[in-house]
Amino acid sequence: MSRDNRLYAAWVIALIATLGSLYFSNILGFKPCVLCWYQRVAMYPLAVILGIGALRGDLSARVYALPLAGVGAVIALIQNLEDWGLIPVLKACTADATTVACDIPWPLWGGGALAGLNTILTIPVLSMTAFILIIGLLSWRRNRSI
Repeated sequence: MSRDNRLYAAWVIALIATLGSLYFSNILGFKPCVLCWYQRVAMYPLAVILGIGALRGDLSARVYALPLAGVGAVIALIQNLEDWGLIPVLKACTADATTVACDIPWPLWGGGALAGLNTILTIPVLSMTAFILIIGLLSWRRNRSI
């Protein structure tokens, strides 16, 4: 077994992202859109896989975690590109009777001095940041001990 702080850091990021998404939807009442659900499908298992890998010192957990993080990052990127108006909104992202549109800007910071962050630090930006950090931590080259 080998302890690796990067694996622990990736786990903490996945855990914070998982708990944050649950807080946004279950406490604040934000309804997740289709792309948000897909990102959750990628993030929630990361919290478990990386947690077990970190606690066991099993660096091979990266093999399972990197593809999930990669898929989640691509989905988050697509959602951000839609939000920024760089690509057209996907048909699956338009609202109907059972779903929420993917381009609804949920206010994270309320009013006051931090209100300007609502247009910069959106939930999709936070998600993409978490996935990219996890990918970076898991991809960081390790020195092999002799």
